[in-house]
Amino acid sequence: MAEKERQKTKKYNLDSFAEAYGLERGKHCCYGVWNGYRVHVKRVPFGNPACLVTVVTKANGKEEQLKKWLIRKKKELCITDSGVVGIGLMVCPKSSTDTWRRVAHILDTITAHLAKNGFAGADRCPYCGEELGKNCVEMSDSDIPFRAHEPCFEQAYLQIQAKRAEEAARKDKKPLATLGALLGGVLAAAIFAACWFWFSFGAPGALIGPFVGAWLYKKFGGKETVYKVLACGALTLVCTGAGYLVCLYVSAMADLGGYASAFAKIAADLATSGGATNLILNVVFSAVFALAAAGWLLRGYFKNKKSVGSVKRLD
Repeated sequence: MAEKERQKTKKYNLDSFAEAYGLERGKHCCYGVWNGYRVHVKRVPFGNPACLVTVVTKANGKEEQLKKWLIRKKKELCITDSGVVGIGLMVCPKSSTDTWRRVAHILDTITAHLAKNGFAGADRCPYCGEELGKNCVEMSDSDIPFRAHEPCFEQAYLQIQAKRAEEAARKDKKPLATLGALLGGVLAAAIFAACWFWFSFGAPGALIGPFVGAWLYKKFGGKETVYKVLACGALTLVCTGAGYLVCLYVSAMADLGGYASAFAKIAADLATSGGATNLILNVVFSAVFALAAAGWLLRGYFKNKKSVGSVKRLD
């Protein structure tokens, strides 16, 4: 009992947490059996989400009941999101200095609830819910490792291949989707203008544009491709640049003074040290923010392409 209390108050990192609870280590993750259930914890400080906890089980028609229970426990468990998927349930703990102790509490609470309500544990196949016998394989689904019946594995593998073939055959509405990316750029320009007129620095708009553009690109029927990322990033840069020019023009027109045209006033303003500094700050940071957002989208694209929805044998 004293050792268990000590574990609850100890500060952990990924390695020490895995060692303390007898879990195996993987890249940015640990996994194993916790109170009779297969679990997987992925922790990437700058990931989205930063921490994802998975408990493997078979819901057997109790998916809605489990979803509602997780929602009711959201505050108590300090989780930001939760869901029930084909191989079990997933929750996202809030990031904090004691994330790992929170993960232990989450796993204890969830596994106790699952056991109490008869949900399948590590001794049963998460696909069919039947006891595991000799005809089993070590496998992973979306990089979550567990054991399953070989026929269940083969069926899951074929389903994934069918989904990929269906996605590949789906028509890519690239022109309409590009309009969605453009709307993200227009929003970025609007935010840029609002921020620039408020405190002369509009670059935050360039950080938001690619993400909104990517969301609209998908909503308008676009497929997950590298083009999507490039379109969202490039159109945000173009729209933000155009928005900056409009801001300079409007500001110059409002205060022409003795200048013959707004463009002459803009040139004169930018020739001053303050004007040049403002130009550099807005242009450089807009480019950096837009490229950083596009880089994040590109990272997510390759990550999802590699792991999400992938089924493979581990033995």
